[in-house]
Amino acid sequence: MSFSAAFSLSRWVGIIVKEFTQLRRDRLTFGMIIGIPVLQLILFGYAINSDPKQLPTAVLAADSGPYSRSVLAAMQTSGYFRIVRQVANERELDELLAQGRVQFALTIPENFDRKLPTSHAEISRTLHHVVCLLHPTVMFRTRVVHAVGPYSLAYPAAEDYEFFWRIARRFPVANIPEMLHTQRFHDGSISVRNRRRQLRTKLRIQLEYFRAAEPLSYYGVAKTLALMSLPYSSVVAIKGVLSRRSA
Repeated sequence: MSFSAAFSLSRWVGIIVKEFTQLRRDRLTFGMIIGIPVLQLILFGYAINSDPKQLPTAVLAADSGPYSRSVLAAMQTSGYFRIVRQVANERELDELLAQGRVQFALTIPENFDRKLPTSHAEISRTLHHVVCLLHPTVMFRTRVVHAVGPYSLAYPAAEDYEFFWRIARRFPVANIPEMLHTQRFHDGSISVRNRRRQLRTKLRIQLEYFRAAEPLSYYGVAKTLALMSLPYSSVVAIKGVLSRRSA
């Protein structure tokens, strides 16, 4: 079938005339066709600001080290944030947000400025008692995974800890000195819900990689056993007391 046989100019003109006739009868539809695009042009062109500046900001700073101060200074000099309040607790921060007195909230947690182990030797020793590599921030080459294998399901709730141990035993690892990532645990987080299971698995890993000549191996096992004997609420309370004393 040729194009001329399939297409009828008179039929096409008839459809156009019919649609315009319908628009003339239905004034509401005609108004929406014209009015909505015009309204969008006005809103997105003048009323809606896609590049906000000087957002009123509240800060909850539980750490006052140099990295924390540099983050706050960078925020203020960026022009996007205007720090108007420094609060003492999360409840006050939530109230400011709920009341609309601030539009942005920043929480700087405890130990934000702590010194992480950066060299391979430091990380290898620190792994005996704590995970000093955070898997949301870790980068590694594909050949490393091919050599050591992926996460093992034999270590539930602590797969990353054992995975990093395998990497550190065969390949050099390092941390950059700047603190670029932080995380906050709450009662509904996976780490808190699976805490006892995670601690049991962590103890298994510490015993498997235990070194009799390494004092941190003994410290790591003792620390995990102590955490297993305490409820999470007690651990949080003890950390809070120690943090206030060191402030």
